[in-house]
Amino acid sequence: MLKIPANIYAEMLAHLGQDYPDEGCGLLGGREGIVSRHFPTTNVEPVDKYIRYLIDPKEQLAAEEALDEEDLELVAIYHSHTHTPAYPSPTDVRTAYYPDSFYVLVSLTDPANPVIHAYKIHKADPWGATGEITEEDLVIE
Repeated sequence: MLKIPANIYAEMLAHLGQDYPDEGCGLLGGREGIVSRHFPTTNVEPVDKYIRYLIDPKEQLAAEEALDEEDLELVAIYHSHTHTPAYPSPTDVRTAYYPDSFYVLVSLTDPANPVIHAYKIHKADPWGATGEITEEDLVIE
């Protein structure tokens, strides 16, 4: 189960709204599925930002260093889908390199009514293109 505090969820939506109609992205830190830190990141995808995301590597490294300093874990990686449902695309599965993290997708097909889901993506080969997608319980409180 993934738990996201309501204030962090509001921050996530504000961040994703700034990138709309392109995909937005970020990282969530905490422990044992309970989020306590939010790291909004820049989508540096060079070509198709409206259908793909690439977290700025420098921002990702800074977030991971902050998590290490605070003795926290990378709990989740999140991004928006601005034209499709909140379900991992084949590209999302291919680029799911963190088997212990949740993958949180927020659909903004109707920006006034975002839809959020959390998944685990299990791959036999972390660098492989295919995997099993499992929807996980998500609580926003």
